[in-house]
Amino acid sequence: MIKTVLIDDESACIDVMKELLAVNCKQVQVLATAATVEEGITLIDALNPDLVFLDIELKDKLSFEILEKVKAQNFHVIFTTAHGKYAIQAIKASCLEYLLKPVDGNELVEAIAKFERQKQISLNHKRIEVLLENVGASGQASRKIAIPCNDGYEFVNNTDIIYCEADLKYTKIFTNKNERIVSSKNLGEFEELLQGDIFFRCHKSFIINLNYVKKFLKTDSQVIMTNDKLIDISVRKKDEFLKLFERA
Repeated sequence: MIKTVLIDDESACIDVMKELLAVNCKQVQVLATAATVEEGITLIDALNPDLVFLDIELKDKLSFEILEKVKAQNFHVIFTTAHGKYAIQAIKASCLEYLLKPVDGNELVEAIAKFERQKQISLNHKRIEVLLENVGASGQASRKIAIPCNDGYEFVNNTDIIYCEADLKYTKIFTNKNERIVSSKNLGEFEELLQGDIFFRCHKSFIINLNYVKKFLKTDSQVIMTNDKLIDISVRKKDEFLKLFERA
């Protein structure tokens, strides 16, 4: 059995989640529920669950505080939320799971199946560290991302990324540390993660970091990056790029 704690300040949401788990995920046992940050910390430390379903906003607090203060560290977390674009951005950047309310039964089953495939506690801790670091960015673009690779995850500061290049369904990430990381995420997913003033989708196959642009070649509509990589700027992106580049 998967021992689980549900933390949500809406009793109706707790009831719905219990019912969904009972019908769709019979291997999940709900040990207890909590409605506040303080109750959540107490329950997790006392019951030592395998998995915690955690609503992002509890009363007037963010539930990330639970992850900062809880003593028990041997559990996984699946976030639930009805809103909160920034919080979701931070969760995506750390490759942790979340479910949008109202929770869909099929998506819940998929999230539980993914949990069962990924029970590496040490890796989970690192992803939570990335989440808490990004939440501390005070609403700015995430400072660190977890990049899924064939053998696990690479944790990279987004400011170290020079550019990302599409490779069919995969993405190649090149950093200022001479790293070349191949990820199972596609370029569109990285475009969503790497939001902010410094990243720009200049071409269907490239996202560039403006801080690493060394030169713009007007005639060929190309940029030279600091690692000497030559990258095309698409015709439809040229005017937008020039405005960003002049500002950068």
